[in-house]
Amino acid sequence: MTGSRIVRPDYEAPNPIVSFGAADIQRSGSTNVTSFLQRVPALTNSLDSTRTAGRNQSDGSFGQVGLNLLDLRGLGPNRTLVLVNGRRHVAGQPDTAAVDINAIPTDLIERVDVLTGAASAVYGADGVSGVVNFVLRRDFDGVAARSQFGISDRGDAANRFASLVAGRNFADGRANVTLAYEYNADQPLANDDRSYLSLGQRQYFVNLDGYDPARPGSYKIGPVRDLRYPYGSNQGYVVIGDQVFRGDGAIYTPGRFLQNDGYSIGGDDTPVAGYVGDIFPRTRRHAVNALTHFDASDAFKISLEGKFVQSTVTSFSGFGGNYPATIALDNPFIPASILTAARNAGLTSVDISRNNFDIPRRGEEDRRRTYRGVVDVTGRLSDHLSYDASYTYGQTDVRATKLNDRLNDRFLAALDAVRDPTTGQVVCRSAAARTAGCVPVNTFGGRTVDPASFDYFLSNPVSDARLTQHVANASLTGDFGQFFTLPGGPVAFAVGGEYRRESSRFRPAQALTDNLFYQYDEYIIPTPSNGHFDVWEAFGEVNVPILKDLPFANLLSVGAAGRYSDYSTVGSTRSYQFNGIYAPIREISFRGSYGRSVRAPNIGEIFRPQTGTSNFFSDPCYIGNRSLGTSFRGANCQALITAAGGNPATFTAQNNPDATIFIPGTQQGNPDLRAEVARTWTAGVVVRPMSGFSIGLDWYDIRLRDAINTPDANAIAALCVDQPTLDNPYCASISRRTGSGFINGYVVQPQNVAAFRTAGAELNIAWRFTTARAGTFDLRFVGGYLDRLEQIATPGAVVENNVDQIFRPKYNFTVSPTWTTGPLTLSYNLRWQDGVRRFSRIDTAANPSLVDPRYFRYKQLWQHDVQAQIEVNDRFAFYGGVNNLADQKPDIGFETNVPISPVGRFIYLGAKLRYGER
Repeated sequence: MTGSRIVRPDYEAPNPIVSFGAADIQRSGSTNVTSFLQRVPALTNSLDSTRTAGRNQSDGSFGQVGLNLLDLRGLGPNRTLVLVNGRRHVAGQPDTAAVDINAIPTDLIERVDVLTGAASAVYGADGVSGVVNFVLRRDFDGVAARSQFGISDRGDAANRFASLVAGRNFADGRANVTLAYEYNADQPLANDDRSYLSLGQRQYFVNLDGYDPARPGSYKIGPVRDLRYPYGSNQGYVVIGDQVFRGDGAIYTPGRFLQNDGYSIGGDDTPVAGYVGDIFPRTRRHAVNALTHFDASDAFKISLEGKFVQSTVTSFSGFGGNYPATIALDNPFIPASILTAARNAGLTSVDISRNNFDIPRRGEEDRRRTYRGVVDVTGRLSDHLSYDASYTYGQTDVRATKLNDRLNDRFLAALDAVRDPTTGQVVCRSAAARTAGCVPVNTFGGRTVDPASFDYFLSNPVSDARLTQHVANASLTGDFGQFFTLPGGPVAFAVGGEYRRESSRFRPAQALTDNLFYQYDEYIIPTPSNGHFDVWEAFGEVNVPILKDLPFANLLSVGAAGRYSDYSTVGSTRSYQFNGIYAPIREISFRGSYGRSVRAPNIGEIFRPQTGTSNFFSDPCYIGNRSLGTSFRGANCQALITAAGGNPATFTAQNNPDATIFIPGTQQGNPDLRAEVARTWTAGVVVRPMSGFSIGLDWYDIRLRDAINTPDANAIAALCVDQPTLDNPYCASISRRTGSGFINGYVVQPQNVAAFRTAGAELNIAWRFTTARAGTFDLRFVGGYLDRLEQIATPGAVVENNVDQIFRPKYNFTVSPTWTTGPLTLSYNLRWQDGVRRFSRIDTAANPSLVDPRYFRYKQLWQHDVQAQIEVNDRFAFYGGVNNLADQKPDIGFETNVPISPVGRFIYLGAKLRYGER
């Protein structure tokens, strides 16, 4: 049972568990397990491919494209423990413990258990918010195959899936060998593939001009179309004296600069929508699994598991640019108007800034290879004692390839064009460059770069990372029945020990560390990293059945679990759990638990060396931003800017020369981190009024202290001025330019400074019944209520209430009725979430006229999915369905997937074949 090493019936589980089986996954029509699990209320904040593609990749990041990471209760993937058959799985993201769900084969899953509770006492660190356990199929005898193809009704975002499972029992059923292969492919989807996300239709929320809080109907923030980045253009931007030219020589038409924001509207400025890139990556996944076991006797049973998974994910983000490029006046591409103005000004060259929409987008392709093997030996030593010893090895190799980076020397050579006096052709000035294949690049205009030039200056540097995991575990389970028995039965126990070693290393491409790339293509210089830790652990668990099968005491039991861990990094930690279950009658059970869980800092949080990073800032101290945040912000900004020598009265994005560029900074690990500690309690009731019908209602409450927090650079800048005083660790991490006060640097480092608390309820209803004539009905309802999700950034700071924020709805549910009659099965799924807030409570509380009330929340999620399946015979079935039947679209704003992804209506067809399956 997930959540315990002691064998007991499901209805005796003391912790709340929500389970979904293989049939539920297949009826969803989704071949991506993470996308399926996002319908579970506890997992709505999980990261699927739409949240790890395109612009979601920060500059300087490696190996994160297309990751699928589960986030239980909104406390983060690092606090969600993912298991396979109750054992740990190697991470998929360098420097972390986060498991890439793409590495788990879809069609080998028998069920997925989602458990909330203090799981550290049973499974070790990281299960602060709970556990997600993938239970795989065993003892498969026969052959099963499935194939599915799907595509959006717009003819894109296609998915192809195929699986084959073959198994055989032998030795009178005491042995089995099962082999499985799985293939999945997803076609990418770009931002501009959806008309409502492209430049003319896309709406963004910005600080509006003319805002007057005293005037009714005046709002600080509102939606605008045609949003642009000022002082730059995809056609070129040239300033000569008091004249501003477009790259093609025409007079530049600037957009209307927003007085209280860093953007403009219209004109020749660069469109913001063009920088979004992919909203869904290209994915290719191959998975091979082998499972076997042999039961020599009750005293000796051996099982082996092995798997290899390769996933290749490709995603493109924004375009590169020149900020600026210096061009000599003998360059024949310079338009006559610009050339004349430059000569009249006595210049020998011109500077042209340009966002290069005619050079391929920059991107990344990540190939992850996951290897995992398990050897497990179990057996019964007596009628009251069994043993289990296992060894697990896991390895993930990541090859991260940056795509379409410009080599500095080659791109400069291509920009430096002259006219060949002999042929009259425009060529690269350098003879050596011409010999190497240089084709001149023309940046004076909108679509002027010759594609033949790409091969010369574009490069794809390759970096590598490797993560390894060794886990050795041995335990004894049994009961004291040979010595004594309580009225409820014998006292059961489990005791054992575990050793675990995890390592992560990263080797960046030499071209990256040598800084060979042009301007901002790869301006963050990565640093090789290497880190590891090991931990020795001892654990124990006991279940005491006090009463059973008595009037008003069908079951009464209490239990406890504890674990002591000794880390090579943070020293010793302790975790424990107490639980109990009381059933006055078999049809009603009350259950509860209380425990202490821990999370040790991961490898990156401790060992990451000092390396570069960057961020685009919307300074919280801009005049337009000071009314946001806490009540402390205004005064703190006044003091901060004044101390730096700036003028608070003119402190705007328009006056900041760095307002539209990325500010360089530094990120590093922290060897002085401590383990996080969480206190969790759960309480619930399960009602089973009739066979096949159950209702479970549970409340959970998780409090986390000494939480490790690494906010992004904008959050650090805001946290600095939103605290009661400027004497806080966040202000020490932000540097400001002397004389103006504008941000010019920052440091990002994890600290044990935060606290979190989350609480809520979950309702789980399952009802399955068969009628004489109408067939079989199967109804499933899972609903969630998020009562609180709070963060305190630093001790004494203002509490941030994150309930109803993006991907953290206050109310949500999934209802899935299925009807089977004869060969026909009809399935329907409704996924609903209430509309989440666009703006934080801190911002709206500080300003009642922040935004028009109709834009206060995003639209509700109403996703309707349907499927029909026909069983032709015992061996063959085909099915088809439509997901997002009503074709709901994302709401307006900077996000592209709230409340739903922009894939839209998705149609799929599939077939299943089975032979001799049991």
